[in-house]
Amino acid sequence: MRITFSLLLTLLWISGYAQTKFQHSITIGYNIGGLAPTSLPDNIRKINHYSPGFSPSLGYELIYHTGSKWAIGSGLNIGFKNMQVIDSVQYFHTQVSVDDAFVEGDFSGTNTTRVKNLYLSVPVYASYQLGEAWRFKLGVYLSRLISPSFSGSVSDGYLRKGDSFGEKITINEASFDFSDRQRKIDFGLLGGAERLVWNQLAVRAELQWGLVPVFPGSFKGISFKMYNIFANLGLAYHF
Repeated sequence: MRITFSLLLTLLWISGYAQTKFQHSITIGYNIGGLAPTSLPDNIRKINHYSPGFSPSLGYELIYHTGSKWAIGSGLNIGFKNMQVIDSVQYFHTQVSVDDAFVEGDFSGTNTTRVKNLYLSVPVYASYQLGEAWRFKLGVYLSRLISPSFSGSVSDGYLRKGDSFGEKITINEASFDFSDRQRKIDFGLLGGAERLVWNQLAVRAELQWGLVPVFPGSFKGISFKMYNIFANLGLAYHF
């Protein structure tokens, strides 16, 4: 991250010599999405409830115009990527705490997951200006998880200890906390569009699709890979 800050400072210094080619932007937005598999696993039978939680974001971007229509940009963004999901599962592999004891196995019943992750992100992208109002961009992002929270509970069901053929344990409610098991680094693709609505103010929409699983391959608390898949809706002020 020190290299990234140095790069941004260098770009800001250069911008003093080429104000006509550089543009600054302040962005505010709201993330809507979740930590999700690329396809719904068979052991998740029904999603009963979903909420994005309170997921604001704030960012700064520096854009260099290479021509009349094309530009490249980078910046810093800090934002929450939160969600709450309640779903009905069958033989859902997990690790939970039951009566102060740690148990791993296949759970059937209701699963509640709460995610409140705070990321610091660096986007790098190319943008294309269409007419006076529209701008489209495509690129990548690199994020650092600075405040992790991934926890929840299982309830109203039973767990087969070890695997689907193991000892049956009735569970009224048991908790889990995988916050510190998440990867610290996330990397993925981004794409978006914005429309100028008044002077230098634009409305914007962006999709970030993680390419790196949130949990490492050695983690056994969830049997499928999960990725950060979030849309960001908000405003940008250019100056």
